[in-house]
Amino acid sequence: MNASADVLGEAWFAVLTKPRGEAIALQHLQRQQYHCFLPRVRHQRRTGRGMQNTVEPLFPRYVFVRARGDGWTLGPVRSTRGVSGVVRFGGQAAHVPASVIAHILGRTGPDGCVELDAPELRRGDPVRITEGPLAGMAAIFDSASGGERVRLLMEILGERVAVVVPRAQLVTGFRRAWA
Repeated sequence: MNASADVLGEAWFAVLTKPRGEAIALQHLQRQQYHCFLPRVRHQRRTGRGMQNTVEPLFPRYVFVRARGDGWTLGPVRSTRGVSGVVRFGGQAAHVPASVIAHILGRTGPDGCVELDAPELRRGDPVRITEGPLAGMAAIFDSASGGERVRLLMEILGERVAVVVPRAQLVTGFRRAWA
């Protein structure tokens, strides 16, 4: 898929879909001959049956469409099944820079999923756990513990303890939970 705008004055636009309607909107937009892009990412989720790999939209509720910016070309998009509307600022449909689409496409692997880099962590970095039984808790990065897991230091019930969690369940950029 070529991310650049072509000679016909086409550009990329963000289309807001109905909740969990990205696949339906994508299918119906493509049937109307629109060039579409739905970036997806692979996640590992804990379920009742253990850890499961899932593929989800990178930007939930959004699909990117390449079209001319005039009302005639984008008009049918608004009434497409699964679509809530075209993202607008003021009265104008918001353009998504072709360089942004190209960057995302450049990170798309052979399986069609966008490859995200795990956060670069150094000993002592504050992190927050996003999933699992410790979701929402702050911790301090201690070390890597195998390929996909990390060792964290946390304060639980007044005691400092070490826990091991999947690296994908962390976000960085938080202040320390304790000194």
